[in-house]
Amino acid sequence: MCNFGRYIVISISCMLFAGCSNKYSGDRYSSRGVGEVSRSDSGTIISMRQVEIQSDGAPGAGALLGGVGGGLVGSMFGKGGGKVLSTAVGAVAGGVAGHMIQNKDSDGIEYTVKLDTGPVITVVQGPTPPLSVGQGVYVVNSSRDRSRVIAR
Repeated sequence: MCNFGRYIVISISCMLFAGCSNKYSGDRYSSRGVGEVSRSDSGTIISMRQVEIQSDGAPGAGALLGGVGGGLVGSMFGKGGGKVLSTAVGAVAGGVAGHMIQNKDSDGIEYTVKLDTGPVITVVQGPTPPLSVGQGVYVVNSSRDRSRVIAR
């Protein structure tokens, strides 16, 4: 394979890895939440702090895509038995790297919200969209997806 072809395979592998990280944005919905009727409560953010969202560690698409990408890159090296070995090593290394990238801990924000009805609640989500203390928000309560805080 020519050098140009190798660069394309490596570039595609990197793009696949980048798409494997967890995203906990208030702007992101899972397919389970699409079309769901959710209850929203209005309130005001009274405090917020940065937190780390720990991954659940379950293997998934990251390991699969990493293994395929690593196998493709590994297959570009060696001949005969060496090619088979480099493909296998590339697939294993790519699978491990993909799993680690997918399960990387994420930055998050813990919002404490005083609801207009009186109670104080706390919701953790990703750092987007940016919200601030004193801002009026809606807390979207979901039964099928995750709950979230959004700007009013």
